[in-house]
Amino acid sequence: MTAEKQAAAAATTSNPAKPMNKEQATKWVICRVCGYIEEATKRDEACPACGYPATVWMDYTPRRIDPKRDKLLDLHLHPIAVHFPIVATTGTFLVPIIALLIPSIATTLFHAVTLAAMILPILAIIGGISGYIGSKLRYKTATAKIPKLKIYLTIAYFILSCIQSYVAFTQGVNTENAWVMIVLGVIGSVMAGRLGKMGSYLFAGRFSPYTAG
Repeated sequence: MTAEKQAAAAATTSNPAKPMNKEQATKWVICRVCGYIEEATKRDEACPACGYPATVWMDYTPRRIDPKRDKLLDLHLHPIAVHFPIVATTGTFLVPIIALLIPSIATTLFHAVTLAAMILPILAIIGGISGYIGSKLRYKTATAKIPKLKIYLTIAYFILSCIQSYVAFTQGVNTENAWVMIVLGVIGSVMAGRLGKMGSYLFAGRFSPYTAG
């Protein structure tokens, strides 16, 4: 063994390489067609999102996030929380329409809409706060252009939900004011849809699998 090899062997023995954790060891690829991200071990397979053959894959290095923030983001609190106000808002215009079309069950349906509208502001607050926290965790800011627009639109959505809640609390939803609730519900659903679209851009980019389809 030459002196150089002996020195190299000694250096390796005295300073062994640090083992890589799972995140460091994992390699990733991204689909050039739809943006789907997959482990590199599956680069010989077709893209599971868009179905294009394995030739669409290219190497991808994900942005590193602090492990503590990453664990909190991995809980997906905001994506889960926003489903509740979206469902409630959609129900405030769909259910009254059904009630008007089927008078035999109108009373039961109107009571359900009244309850949904009354708790809608609370659901909107939970969704807004979880979105703000998610933005701070992912980007360390909530004052960039899109997060700021989301905050303004969320405030408008909350005000609208408060109007629906006021109508439900003071009058109850019934045949006389059903169309008022329907119109407010449609406007709220448009706002919720816009918020969801902006959120998908923040989460995965404009041309991700969530937005490019």
